[in-house]
Amino acid sequence: MKLFFRSFGVGIIAAVALGVLAFAVAPFFDAVGLYLVPAKLIVPVLGPVIPSMLPYWLVGDGGAAAGVFLILVSAVLFWATSIGAIHFAWAASRRKRGTLEIKSPNPR
Repeated sequence: MKLFFRSFGVGIIAAVALGVLAFAVAPFFDAVGLYLVPAKLIVPVLGPVIPSMLPYWLVGDGGAAAGVFLILVSAVLFWATSIGAIHFAWAASRRKRGTLEIKSPNPR
């Protein structure tokens, strides 16, 4: 369970860092567009789940600002899940290799 929450934290931090990096290099190429592209997959799933008044509660005027907020949340959710899953698989395989090396007798 500890590994799961650690991977979740790593995913969130890395997703936010990736977003900051995308906005930082935006003058050179469309990195923000690349960062937001996976939101197209998440918004149709996340849209019906979010109560209709939540965007208006978070962003007073609603409208375009609430839509941008939903897109950013969807992108961060996608990248956090992807990076967290990669970290979880890497850490689990690393842990498994470590326990195998400890349990297996030395052939020499």
